[in-house]
Amino acid sequence: MPRMPTAAPVFANVAFLRIPRFDDRAVVDQASLKERLERRVREAIAGMPAAERIVLDAADGVALVLFGEPARALDLAQALREAPGEESLKVGVNHGPIAVTARDAGAMVFGDGITAAAAAAGFAAAGTTLVTVPFARMLEATRPDRAAELAPAGEFTDARVRLHAFYTPDPQRLVARRNRLAAYALVGILAIVSLGMAGRSVNRYFFPPRPAVIEFDVKPGGDVVIDGLSYGRVPKMREVELAPGRHHVKVLSKGYPPLEIKVNLEPGERMTVSHAFTGSPPAQKPSGFWRDLRRSLNL
Repeated sequence: MPRMPTAAPVFANVAFLRIPRFDDRAVVDQASLKERLERRVREAIAGMPAAERIVLDAADGVALVLFGEPARALDLAQALREAPGEESLKVGVNHGPIAVTARDAGAMVFGDGITAAAAAAGFAAAGTTLVTVPFARMLEATRPDRAAELAPAGEFTDARVRLHAFYTPDPQRLVARRNRLAAYALVGILAIVSLGMAGRSVNRYFFPPRPAVIEFDVKPGGDVVIDGLSYGRVPKMREVELAPGRHHVKVLSKGYPPLEIKVNLEPGERMTVSHAFTGSPPAQKPSGFWRDLRRSLNL
């Protein structure tokens, strides 16, 4: 009698994928559905190292034994459950003990981990995923944020009158979780911005930037207007201190076009505005009483 190979007991995640109403279909349809499912599975695990997964054939589907993070196994099962253009599957996901003779194509795999996943897939409706309690607990231990997406799916009784409790991924809980994460991120960003603004305000209060200085060398003289405010008359006034930044400077001398410049001053910068109003101012026309008197005398 041949000797059975030694099997090493390990814990793993098992995703059992069942084709709905498989036994009610014609043999040709069964073969076609199995072939498409196996192709989808091969494509889904193409980038996964061979040591991290084992693919097992089942009468009405495929079982995936996945070593690693439970969240990754759940994501893979969910992606395979509904593929564009394909019929939705019945999916059961479990975390439990299995016996593995080897990590290659000729491996023999058996154990309660696979049996529980198959039972969950059997109770699942087409297009739904049922998660066992052990898997939910392992997900809670490794990724509590993902475990929060699971909702109780109720209790089911098998042919031996054994009671089974399952969970199922709830899309509404997933949306609520994403909204909470977005809200937390927004609050965090606002807090960082507020702290930055407060820090700059405090820094400016205790360590204000050095003022900039504009010195005027204007002849024969004029009134200085900066940003719409009058600062006095040159040459009596020699210079003006201003906050760093952009400013609009005008010098008005009666009878001449105004001098206008725009400056962008750095902290502590010192600049000189030099200008000479040249030429004779235009003659001022007499007005009022004297204008009327000259007109009457034809002067």
